Amino acid sequence: MIDLTGVTHHRALSEMVDVLCAKTQNNDRGFFQVEVAYFLSKMASSQRATIITRDRGEIPVNCYALALATSGFGKGHSISICEEEFMKGFKSRFMEDTMPTLAEENLWVIANERAARNGGDQQKEFDKAEREYNSAGAFPFTFDSGTSPAVKQLRQKLLLANAGSINLQIDEIGLNLVGNVEVLTLFLELYDQGRVKQKLIKNTADNQRGEELDGKTPTNMLLFGTPSKLLDGGQTEDQFYSFLDTGYARRCLFGWGHISKKAHETQTPAEIFANLTTSSNQAVIQKWNAHFHQLADPAGFDWKMTVEDDVAIRLLEYKIACERAADHLPEHEEIRKAELSHRYFKALKLAGAYAFVDASAEVEMDHLMSAILLVEESGSSFQSILNREPAYAKLARYIAEVPHEVTHADLLEALPFYKAGNAARNELMTLATAWGYKKHIIIQKSFVDGIEFFNGEK
Repeated sequence: MIDLTGVTHHRALSEMVDVLCAKTQNNDRGFFQVEVAYFLSKMASSQRATIITRDRGEIPVNCYALALATSGFGKGHSISICEEEFMKGFKSRFMEDTMPTLAEENLWVIANERAARNGGDQQKEFDKAEREYNSAGAFPFTFDSGTSPAVKQLRQKLLLANAGSINLQIDEIGLNLVGNVEVLTLFLELYDQGRVKQKLIKNTADNQRGEELDGKTPTNMLLFGTPSKLLDGGQTEDQFYSFLDTGYARRCLFGWGHISKKAHETQTPAEIFANLTTSSNQAVIQKWNAHFHQLADPAGFDWKMTVEDDVAIRLLEYKIACERAADHLPEHEEIRKAELSHRYFKALKLAGAYAFVDASAEVEMDHLMSAILLVEESGSSFQSILNREPAYAKLARYIAEVPHEVTHADLLEALPFYKAGNAARNELMTLATAWGYKKHIIIQKSFVDGIEFFNGEK
C-alpha cells in the first residue's frame, strides 16, 4: 500500500476528536474520527462543494459512515456535542439565511427559463415554482428514517432550491436496519453523483406530476449503534451483509470503538472532573463553531476545488495499490475486495471535505494524504466487522459459560439468533459442538422425559 509515514489527520478532525475523547472520557478514536468526518462532509455537501478532476469530471463531496461501539462508549453523547456545539453555528446560519436566499435566487432562474421557453409571464412562472417548492414541506437538515417517495420529494425540493443535501442519521442501527430497508436501498443509488430516477406515477387533476429537474443532490448518511444488535446472527445481520455485498462496503467509512480502560480505573474523580470542565475544550468548540458559521456564508456556496496533477497522480498510485491488494484476495472474499478496491474514491471525497473546511480552492496533497490515512484506518475497522464471531461460536460459548443446564426454550429466549425451527437449531447446535471441540469446549446432551438438556464445560 501507500507509505503513510509522518502523515497526520486533518487539524479540524483531530482537534474535534480530542474534545470528544475528553468529554466522553474515552481515548479510542476510531469511532469518533469517522463520526467527525461525516459532519465535515455534511457541511461541504450542504454548500454543494464540488471536486473538479481532469479524469473523472465533477464529483460532489459527501460521506457514508457506519460507526459501531459497545454500550456506554459515548456514542449518543458525542453526536450531541457535534450537533449542538460544533455544528450549531453552521446549521442556524445555513437554515435561516443561506438556504432561503439561494432557494429564492434559483426559483427565479427556473422561472426565467420556463418563461422564455413557454413564452409566458416570469412572475406567474415564479409563483408556480414557489408553490411547488413550498408544497414539498419544510426542509429537514437531518432525518432518522423515511420512505423512498419521501426522499425523492425532498430531492425535488433541493433541486428547486439548488442548495442543501439529503442527510440520513440512524441511531441504534441494529434495531432500525430492517425497518429502513427501502430508504437504504435508495441511498445506494444516490452515493456517487446524487442522482436517482424518478418514479412514474399516474397524473390526475388532484395529483399532477411536476416538471422533472436535472441536477445533483449530495447525500450523506451516518449509521451508528452497538455491534451486538447489528451482528446478532439473525435476520438483521443477514440484511446487513446483504447491504455490504450490494454496495455499502465500497461506499462507507467504518469505525469500530472499543473501551480499553474506563476513566475511573486510571483517574481520580477530581482528575475526571478537571478533564471534563477544562477551558481548553470550550475554546476549541468556540473556535470551530465560529469557523463553521463562516463556512455557511452564501459566498461559500457552490465551492469548487480543483485537483492538481501531482495530487491526481498520487491518488492514482493509491488506487492502483488498492486494486493490486484486492486482486490478491481469494475470489470468495467479494465484500473485502469491493471495500479495498474502492478506498481511493472515499479518500477523494473526504479530501474534498477537508479542502472545503480550509476554504481552499485546491485539494492539496496534505488533504489527500490525511484522507487516505483515515480511509486506511476505516479499512482496519471494516476487517473487525467482517471477522465477527459466528452464531455457532456464540452459542458454544454461551452454553459453556452458563452455570446450569439449558433447554431449547432457554436458548430461544436468551439468544436472538437461535432459530425456532427444529432443523435450523439442530444444525446450529451441531456446528457449535464441532467448533467447541477444537476450542476445548465440550457440549453434552441429555434427555429427561423426552426433553433435551445441554451442558457445557471448558
